[in-house]
Amino acid sequence: KTILQHTTQQINKMKVQLSLYAKNLPKVTSLFQGAANPYAVVKTLSEDGKAVDVGKTEVVTKTLDPTWTTRFILEHDFETTLHVSVAVFHKDDKGEPKPMGSALIDVVTVADSKPFTVSKGMKGGGDLFVKVQKYEEKGTLHLQMKGTQLKSTEGLGLGILVKPDPYFELHRLTIDRKGWDLVHRSPPVRNTLDPVWAEAVIDLGTLCRGDMNLPLRIKVFDHEKNGKHVDMGEFQSSVNGLLASKNFSATQDINQADLASAFTLRIGKNKKEMGQVVVLRADLIGMETVARSQDPAPSEPPKQDPAPSEPPKQDPAPTIAAAPIVPEVAVAYTPPAPAPAPHSPQPPTAYYAPQPTAAYSPQPTAAYYAPQPTTTYSPQPPAGPPSYTPPPSDGAPFVPPGVAAANAHQHYTPPPPPPTFEAYIEGGCLFNLAVAIDFSASNGDPRQMGNLHYASSWGDDKNEYERALHDVGSVLAKHDTEQRHPFWGFSGKFQGQIRQSFQCGPNAEVQGIDGIQSAYRSMFTSRSGMSMSEPTTITDVIKTAAHYAKKKSEQARYEKCLSYTVLMIITDGKLEDFTKEGMGTTEISVMSILFSLVSFLIFSPSIFFFVIFAINCDRPYNL
Repeated sequence: KTILQHTTQQINKMKVQLSLYAKNLPKVTSLFQGAANPYAVVKTLSEDGKAVDVGKTEVVTKTLDPTWTTRFILEHDFETTLHVSVAVFHKDDKGEPKPMGSALIDVVTVADSKPFTVSKGMKGGGDLFVKVQKYEEKGTLHLQMKGTQLKSTEGLGLGILVKPDPYFELHRLTIDRKGWDLVHRSPPVRNTLDPVWAEAVIDLGTLCRGDMNLPLRIKVFDHEKNGKHVDMGEFQSSVNGLLASKNFSATQDINQADLASAFTLRIGKNKKEMGQVVVLRADLIGMETVARSQDPAPSEPPKQDPAPSEPPKQDPAPTIAAAPIVPEVAVAYTPPAPAPAPHSPQPPTAYYAPQPTAAYSPQPTAAYYAPQPTTTYSPQPPAGPPSYTPPPSDGAPFVPPGVAAANAHQHYTPPPPPPTFEAYIEGGCLFNLAVAIDFSASNGDPRQMGNLHYASSWGDDKNEYERALHDVGSVLAKHDTEQRHPFWGFSGKFQGQIRQSFQCGPNAEVQGIDGIQSAYRSMFTSRSGMSMSEPTTITDVIKTAAHYAKKKSEQARYEKCLSYTVLMIITDGKLEDFTKEGMGTTEISVMSILFSLVSFLIFSPSIFFFVIFAINCDRPYNL
């Protein structure tokens, strides 16, 4: 169990990004203080219930509907649960922080929702909105902008005496392309119509998820002390658009920037012009450039050093075919016998044709004549089968020199990694969980204490099967798109006939793990009419699940998306058809089978994964 858990955690561990906003927070300030200054404190809860600090957001002043720009990066294994505690406080400059509300969030539930956002009522009042998305490090954007000739929003002729305090916000298009996410808010620049905002360092994974052409919305506001900030206009662009529009004079004087590439701020339905914004700096740091516009021509040798993963640099390979060079005569050279003394020159034979520019060198042993000065001397083995040359220690295959020379100018691009389980879910793949439980007589009498199906008066104490449902099934069920699960049993007897696949409970599908738990307990009442029996086979219940998976896949294909089903079989392991032939007697296209073994062992917990595999999957993902 320990080895398998470690392996699966390494495979499925990933980074997610958590962002927060809230609405309708309770008023905790006095009448004369105005609205609150809320900020959020985020902690994760470990398996033993201990809280671990993650961080806190910035303070958003004078509002009861804050949107925080601070993002929290969490590393999580999606085969386990991860709970996050969020507490919101009001920052009082003259006293202690005042609590405004708190909530406990299940990260897996949020990540599996669409569009990856869940709202939850907080203890103390107000609603907390949590968004969880996959995060990948993509480098940073160093951005500095300047506003010029902005229109005053003070009104009533006060624009001459009192000027605005402009700041800007960056918003990115959401994954479903139906809204905008606030990702950055700049500090305001006081009392000016020509603000030069401080340089911002923005994470590209947060700003655009690495998509340089993702639409961005840049909005400018006049900051007001009462929190009712005034819109001063906006424009849309992208990271590539900002990079192409950066304009900084050669004298490094920000006041001399050219306005030819500036963005125009517009407001309202009539698109009224409200001034211009100049990009002074837009540079990518820590991000590899995909395009290699300065690569050498194919006929030129590479000028850069070899990558660390490549073998040490060697002399350039010849451009001719990698074959032994023979003289321009029709008959191959036959070495004379016997060999002369070491210092006696070899008399030429009828077949020997020395080149005038090459110095003659006596040959101590027989060899192919190779007049080229760059050819390495290699003695020929005696007659017999060719000698075996072992491959290099790094396992790399032999590449003929001619091929190596022809491809020396090409850069190796590794294939993209296979999509992960989270990538399928994020891409809209529908996930379905089905459960089957072993009701064979080998589990013992459910009325006797110590047997696997025994439960004390149906109280809070869970038996081994219920613990497997809770500890394993609850993790998988959180990914289920509809939260409805078919629940089957096998090796039960009804009216004297053994059934190896039967419905548990009155409904074909049950709601959540609690629904499975309730249907499971109902099978031990007199109303069910079931008695435990033998033998124990699983072929029929796999066929039932395969039919269900195929039906779900066809429905998803009609809706132009994917569907994948996992069948979780809980058993004591005494299966009579647990063979390759028994597993493969049916066509299963989009389904995996996960076994959870329960036992009579005295240590706790006595739940084991002993096999996890996919059968005939056209889009397999091995959980």
